[in-house]
Amino acid sequence: MTTSDYGNYRPLSRVLIRRIIVLATACALLLSAVQGVLTYRDVQQRFHASLHDIVSSNLPMLSVGIWDIEPEAVKRQIEAIAAKPEIGYVRLNVSTGQSFEAGQAALLRHGRIQRFDVPPPHGEGQMLGNLLIVAQPALLFQALLRALLTILLGYLLLTVLICALVIYVLRREVEHPLRSMADFASQLSPAQLTQPLHLARKPRAYQDEIDLVASGFATLQSAITRHIDTLDQQVAQRTVQLDRALHDIRELSIHDALTGCYNRVLLNERLPAEIERSQRYQRVLSVVFCDVDHFKRVNDRYGHLAGDEVLRVLAQRLQSQLRQGTDWIVRFGGEEFLIIQPETERQAAMHTAERLREAIATSLTLPDGQTLQVTASFGVATLAADDTMITLLGRADEQLYRAKEAGRDCIRG
Repeated sequence: MTTSDYGNYRPLSRVLIRRIIVLATACALLLSAVQGVLTYRDVQQRFHASLHDIVSSNLPMLSVGIWDIEPEAVKRQIEAIAAKPEIGYVRLNVSTGQSFEAGQAALLRHGRIQRFDVPPPHGEGQMLGNLLIVAQPALLFQALLRALLTILLGYLLLTVLICALVIYVLRREVEHPLRSMADFASQLSPAQLTQPLHLARKPRAYQDEIDLVASGFATLQSAITRHIDTLDQQVAQRTVQLDRALHDIRELSIHDALTGCYNRVLLNERLPAEIERSQRYQRVLSVVFCDVDHFKRVNDRYGHLAGDEVLRVLAQRLQSQLRQGTDWIVRFGGEEFLIIQPETERQAAMHTAERLREAIATSLTLPDGQTLQVTASFGVATLAADDTMITLLGRADEQLYRAKEAGRDCIRG
């Protein structure tokens, strides 16, 4: 049953929230208004007092500096004024056309500008220029911070009052019915699962969440019975989901996270089986060792992120040259890859290695647009009758070493 099935339904949470919102809003508006007035007055008074002090103490020195035509002294005086914490920007416009400024010029577009005339040193004659001062907005922010702290304390008090109100309402409207329901649930047994729940509540013209919970309790009792009947089906579904999850975990455990190739874990499991099958049925099997030439230089010059991108691209190029469903590739370690080719003679494996060498030698473009040339060396070995995984890989590694001794970017086998 849903809330729409009740004609005159009024959520208890809505009643509580409305009362809380009214009280909180009234207190917030009152506190904000009082604090806003106090903050505004405080900032204005301190700002005007600071400006008066600054103007009174600095205008005479500015006047002397302009009169004596000492630009450096005037500049230092302007910078000293701008260094005051109350000042954000200062500009002096001299009547001769010179201009000196210091501070944050961007404040001119947003701040309130105060103008002061600079009289001559002797107090008589034409004004030497005018001084423009913009207040430092940080002062306003500090004042606002104090206001916010005050409001926070006010809200703390408000919260205490609201909590007291909520506790009173919850105890009367919610706690006692819920306690009755909890007692009923704690005494339930399998034999009494269908026993109805009765709450001693005063009659009312509307229904709230307590009534819905009581009704839902009966629905839950019925659903539990149906759930038990379908438990076997749910267990089967969970088993299938678990099998899928285990399969996904298995796939993650046998693949290299960077290149997507198989890793050493799978190699140690699968290659011995491939060798045993080939020897038992007298089938051929070849392996190709691939090692990227001078890969350390790539990392040193372009960075390890670029090196990772190179390995991903090379792995894709190697995979594109292999037989799908037959050949498989393993990231053996670092910049080394191992290609396993069942049903492949030595000569065919050599041809495959040559294709791989050519595919890798194609220029590669990094995500940042840089182009680089990478080569690789290859060692090929074919399974012998008495080979093990260690001896087979050892011979392929020896051939790889020969390829590197021969100057790299070549194949030996």
